[in-house]
Amino acid sequence: MTKHDTETARLKSPYLRMRQVAWAILWLIVSMAPMRTAQASDRTFPVKLSRNERVLLEQVVCWQKLGVGVADIDARAFEANAAKANFADVKCQPHAQLKGKPLYYVAQCVRDQAQWACSRAELETLVTLRERELVMRPGTVEPTLAYETLQKISRYGYFQANLLDDALESTCNMGMGDAPDLIEVSCRRWSITVSFWCPQKNGKTPCPRVIYMVKRA
Repeated sequence: MTKHDTETARLKSPYLRMRQVAWAILWLIVSMAPMRTAQASDRTFPVKLSRNERVLLEQVVCWQKLGVGVADIDARAFEANAAKANFADVKCQPHAQLKGKPLYYVAQCVRDQAQWACSRAELETLVTLRERELVMRPGTVEPTLAYETLQKISRYGYFQANLLDDALESTCNMGMGDAPDLIEVSCRRWSITVSFWCPQKNGKTPCPRVIYMVKRA
């Protein structure tokens, strides 16, 4: 690993940092919901929303800003048989395609008593790997570049004794790094940094290169 790699691998995308903070705040709101208990902290239960709530979430997430209808709303509560949902994952109808796969927007909404608050809608699609499909959110990375990057690194085998294909678990969030040649990838338990700076361009050294990979606690 070069000096350039050593320095840039430690850099984290400000976009991903801001998104992590936003999700942390959103999760804090959810975690303070009065119905949440310690026993239900690792489990959620489906809840049927009223027609008015479904229309509201469709309008807020899909229609007002994107001009498309809703494809699915997965409403959940932290307790079984709850009368009201604590949060809902909203998936909008596809508006385009990428590599034959649908492009669509998703957002998570949380209930604070009688009010709903939703995160900013994010672009999402499916990436075809060798034997499966991976859910990807390209973030600030150009979608085609994000798609091709995940496809490539999934075939690289191991990086520092870690199998890259196993680390690519849905959902993978992506963002441009602090340096223009870096892409940050965050997939459930793993953080990966990919560099498009390839000083040794030959058939033996793949490009882009994985230069950093760590499993989060």
